[in-house]
Amino acid sequence: MNETKIPCRILLLNTYLLPKHSHQDNNDLVSTNDELRRKSQENLIKEKQIAENILKNHDISIETASHFGTLKNVVFRLIKKEKFDFVAMGKDGGKHVESIAALLKEQECPLLITYHHKESKNKS
Repeated sequence: MNETKIPCRILLLNTYLLPKHSHQDNNDLVSTNDELRRKSQENLIKEKQIAENILKNHDISIETASHFGTLKNVVFRLIKKEKFDFVAMGKDGGKHVESIAALLKEQECPLLITYHHKESKNKS
């Protein structure tokens, strides 16, 4: 029996916004934006390396994308542009989880929410 492999593509996404400082000039804002983008991309590379290590024996391609904007707006633009089988996000998305869930429901795209159990600092 021939098994056909279905290619799997994972997109690791990070969004960022400029801090709300009204006293910065345009050069400072451009510099801040560049620094935020660089940090975002560096962190995505680290996350990609972790994922590739975990999934190294599977036929999975992992891509990264760093976008300026709110998580909801960026996800909305991406699901309009690309076809996703589902979206996974960490519960740490906090206030964004409900708005993303509502958005994806409209697009008929399933949402997988992951929870990270943090160990208690108080060890008895």
